[in-house]
Amino acid sequence: MTHDELKQLSAYSRYDGFYLAILWVASFACLLYSSSLPILGQFYTILLFSTPFFVAYRFKKFREEGRNGVISFKRGLFYCLRVHFNAALIFSLLQWLYMNYVDNGRLLSILTTVYSTPQAKQMFTTMNVSYNDIIRLLSMMTEPAVLAANSFISAVVFGVFLSLIIAALMMKQVPSSNSKQY
Repeated sequence: MTHDELKQLSAYSRYDGFYLAILWVASFACLLYSSSLPILGQFYTILLFSTPFFVAYRFKKFREEGRNGVISFKRGLFYCLRVHFNAALIFSLLQWLYMNYVDNGRLLSILTTVYSTPQAKQMFTTMNVSYNDIIRLLSMMTEPAVLAANSFISAVVFGVFLSLIIAALMMKQVPSSNSKQY
């Protein structure tokens, strides 16, 4: 890979990572406001599960526009990994800013409400875990730095697995001159 090709791949992956981060921020916003408007819970799920399709779409645009329709598995994998890393970095930074300056306990309140249901309390009793321990754990997990770090790590690990699949499915090689055309 030449220096210019690396610059091109970096530019595309930077922009596409930014777009993916916007998708994740919208999904997170739907999660936060799903307690007020339950239909947003469905949008949260749809937006979250659209991640691989969005990355595959952007991959195809990069392959067709930037690579003239041809991309190897290795270069495609590198592109997808960069997209997911950039998106994870931007999303976790925005999530940290939100949790640090805007949230004021909203996420913890939502999670506490979910875990306060009789079914959840019965599940905790079955597991021999006290409800107070769960609430204490939730308050630690929703601290800004902890949540942002967990989100970053989860997004990167998730992105590695998705990148392998997307790069394998979306790569396109130049047909060799001795291959038969049917």
